[in-house]
Amino acid sequence: MATVLTQGKVDEGFLVGELNAGMSRETVTLAAGTYQSGSVVISDEGGNYSLATQALVDADVDGDAKYAVVARNCSGTAAFPAAVIADTAAVKDSELVLGAGLTVAEAKPLLAKSKIKVRTAV
Repeated sequence: MATVLTQGKVDEGFLVGELNAGMSRETVTLAAGTYQSGSVVISDEGGNYSLATQALVDADVDGDAKYAVVARNCSGTAAFPAAVIADTAAVKDSELVLGAGLTVAEAKPLLAKSKIKVRTAV
């Protein structure tokens, strides 16, 4: 009997395009946890990022949170540095990882604040 292998999400498989020379990327501090490539993250008042959920988006009453997309699968038991796509890029809607209650339609204008365009994957 043949063995069937299933490949998980590929690092940066969500990315359609970005600026040259890594200008779309930043290193940020992620809250402890596991993040898949394509996870949409939101900054808190201290500038640290965590997986974007509807509750966190709603809690940002002053609208100053920043949004980004985690570039590679990563995890940490405490806050840790990680590469994100933070500015001027295009991403595939079907490859985004969202927290509880958040939809791609709701994430689209949030990512647009960072000039990240969400495209329909074909």
